[in-house]
Amino acid sequence: MTGIFFPIVKAMELDRKSFLIGAGSALLFPADLALARQKPISNLPASSQRRIAWTIDDGVSNSAVKSYLDLAEKHNLHLTLFVTSCYDSWRKNRSQIKHLIGTGQIQLGNHTLSHRDLSVSSVGIVRNQLQVCHDFLLGTYGYDARPYFRPTYGNWTRQVIDVAAELGYTAPMMWYGSLGSGTKTEENTYALAQKWIANGRIVIDHANTRKTDRSLEQIVGLIKSRGLKTVTLREAFGPNFR
Repeated sequence: MTGIFFPIVKAMELDRKSFLIGAGSALLFPADLALARQKPISNLPASSQRRIAWTIDDGVSNSAVKSYLDLAEKHNLHLTLFVTSCYDSWRKNRSQIKHLIGTGQIQLGNHTLSHRDLSVSSVGIVRNQLQVCHDFLLGTYGYDARPYFRPTYGNWTRQVIDVAAELGYTAPMMWYGSLGSGTKTEENTYALAQKWIANGRIVIDHANTRKTDRSLEQIVGLIKSRGLKTVTLREAFGPNFR
């Protein structure tokens, strides 16, 4: 079994996490049962409800992750966070993330251990990158993110999809529009939001540098002005989606 890259403070917590991780690994789908898709998904399914999936990747910046969590609490937003598990932000914000998982406002997805480009990686590396992140989510939050994963850099191959499906990650998720990654001005960020935020879209964002409070509030205001509701991917695709 692959290792977990976070400190364990209490022996009882170690026992609990080891149990959860072992149980989760035992439930991984065998290859002959995996329902691998031919290509990733980039839009929400059709619905009579006007909605958008605001998805947030990576987590390099602790303050950026915290700002999205605070925004979700303030405005009752529903967000999907694609976790790259080597970043400390996912440990430092554990309590708030668990709370928002409990309220149904936050969904977690697998975005690998260390953001390796899976499309140019061996089968063993692809499997390890996804499995270690899976174990981290299960051990840290008691959360099984399957079937949702996001290929790093948006790069994928048939091999990536097949290996992920063997681990139960049968829903590779892409996006239809980006709010940017890295430092952007408020004007640039709002221009991207105006361009891409629309009904039925999966929009990608990144928690790598902190957007200003004004930028985040502008995005929320635009979503509301366009009569959209934020939904997690689980809410959009349904509990039985595989």
